[in-house]
Amino acid sequence: MQAGIDRAITGMGIEVSIDIPAPPQELWDYVADIASNVEWMADAQSIAFTSAQTEGVGTTFDCVTKVGPMKTTDKIEVTEWDPPNTLGITHRGAVTGTGRFALEPIEDGTRFTWSEDLTLPWYFGARAGQQPASLVLERVWRKNLRNLRARMLERQQGPTGHEPGPLLGMGRDSEMRAYGPHIIRMSLRGGDLSHEAAAMRHVRAHGFPAPEVIEQPDSHSVVMERLTGPTMLDELAAKPWLLSRHVKGLARLHRLLGDVPAPGNWVKVSGGSSVVHLDLQPDNVKLTPDGPVVIDWSNAAAGDAAFDAASTYVRLRTAAPDNHAAARAVINAFRTRFARAFLKEFGTDAILSNLRAAADLRLLDRNLHPNEREAVFALARGELD
Repeated sequence: MQAGIDRAITGMGIEVSIDIPAPPQELWDYVADIASNVEWMADAQSIAFTSAQTEGVGTTFDCVTKVGPMKTTDKIEVTEWDPPNTLGITHRGAVTGTGRFALEPIEDGTRFTWSEDLTLPWYFGARAGQQPASLVLERVWRKNLRNLRARMLERQQGPTGHEPGPLLGMGRDSEMRAYGPHIIRMSLRGGDLSHEAAAMRHVRAHGFPAPEVIEQPDSHSVVMERLTGPTMLDELAAKPWLLSRHVKGLARLHRLLGDVPAPGNWVKVSGGSSVVHLDLQPDNVKLTPDGPVVIDWSNAAAGDAAFDAASTYVRLRTAAPDNHAAARAVINAFRTRFARAFLKEFGTDAILSNLRAAADLRLLDRNLHPNEREAVFALARGELD
């Protein structure tokens, strides 16, 4: 039996390296962000984490790989994690074996060496396919290393070579500006946006619709893809007869997010261990041609989907629109109708059982308008009409 297996597989070792003008820690910070590997690996089409953690020994993920006409899902586990020196993996899918990134400091930067010791499946041509497969993969990986070097040079020179352009939007703590073909979010108070960028990368890696992070030039800004289309709130204002459709869509997004495990080092706001957005309401859902995309991940934490839905319900029932009196009456009535429909669609018992805790968390916001604060108190006491 063992002899038959030997004849049906192809084993080979490949090692390629390149010198990159960046210190090991800077290079490590980029390559150890596993989700971003698709940016420079031409053969990696997508990466989806299968573990709650996204870094360190024990991290697992599926990498859809395509080389020429051959496409496979590579099941990978991180087995070595020594910043900023080495990152080792084990392949456990159709392709088996081990791989390793080694970062060696040199005079002008870092020598990056990528080595693999692989066993290929029978359809690569067994022993007869070993040499051509090795040559093809070596050529692909050398191209990947050139891509990696180019990406690092781009990062050093700025993400896209553009300067912040026209103002697109402004919140309490940040502003959004055009940035070439992308947008850049910049903190107005020197806040750290690293968690928000990490949250978007994390949920996208698990298949949830969030903006693609293009680059983070510094801790106070993040460059993202520019999304086209109205927000769910804008479309509701223009087409109120679509209320039922958007209620169902918002509840669906909450349930999908409830399937995404939160990293173990995130702040925990309730029972459960999934990602919670804490502001997943119509104004933070962009309706793009490719489907809804959830924006503004600054509050992302670990918790339970029902708690997250309760947080949305609290915001829907208590938010104070910045309009004149007549407009406020209309908006409040419409928001209440949407909120009550959302309560039923997601699950009345699930939301109401988390209502008091979600209200308490909302009251911790120092920027809360006095009218909103009073409304939150009233909702928690069951006194809000």
